[in-house]
Amino acid sequence: MTAAVLGSGATLQLGDGASPQVYTTVAEVLRCGPIGSTNPEVDVTNLDSTAKEYIAGLADGNTVEFDVNYIQGTQQQSLRASQAAGNTVHMKMVWPFSPETTAVFELVMLGFEIGETTPEGQITAAFSGRISGSIAWVN
Repeated sequence: MTAAVLGSGATLQLGDGASPQVYTTVAEVLRCGPIGSTNPEVDVTNLDSTAKEYIAGLADGNTVEFDVNYIQGTQQQSLRASQAAGNTVHMKMVWPFSPETTAVFELVMLGFEIGETTPEGQITAAFSGRISGSIAWVN
């Protein structure tokens, strides 16, 4: 029997910039892209080496994209304004594992667009940003 968990119940939250940070759930998130980072390899081979030697470089956060049903008057408008201003926002992603897993990170807002609009389709929006600094993982 599998131990897989559905994504239903996961939340993406936007921080208010205060200390301590207060997070509010972003409304109607449809999809959140991968959250993580990659350490590049640094070649440290020297004249005493008998084979190539490497160490891990500084972690480099990935670009995160997420789609929402666009709802006026919510945190989505704040994200849109942050993107227009080129701001960095505080984010938290919570997955519904038991116990829950949380990633807290800063996101440099890079992109915003309203999705394709059709007579019978919902209006969506897409946001994107680059993780800046380290990710604080809990569980």
